Amino acid sequence: MRGFVFLSVACWLTLVSNACNAESHAGAGYPPPDISRFILTGEEDGDGDGDGINETHIRHYRDIPGDRVFSMTTNNHLWAWSLQSSASGTMDPKHNFVIRDSDCDGTFDEKYGLDEQFHVPECVDH
Repeated sequence: MRGFVFLSVACWLTLVSNACNAESHAGAGYPPPDISRFILTGEEDGDGDGDGINETHIRHYRDIPGDRVFSMTTNNHLWAWSLQSSASGTMDPKHNFVIRDSDCDGTFDEKYGLDEQFHVPECVDH
């Protein structure tokens, strides 16, 4: 299965293969970002499962200091957020990460580093 990865240095959305090891968070999960201070800077579609179809809609946001947020939605299900802080540097996992809803229950229960692989959850009908 293919998935998404955010390259830390270049901050590009790229497709990669192989499985990944996510940090799991039981209970309430990881909170989604507050995007009230961000502006939408672009939108695109991407292929998150390697089938050649761009099933995932990606929205790019940025705030004045240069922090970036990306949302990933497939079939109207928002399943991942990526956060990248310009102030803390791209490798600081405390401020630069991806959170993913692995089972489509609305809770972001997995956390990935920006250089780790992740993919569209199997529960999203695509």
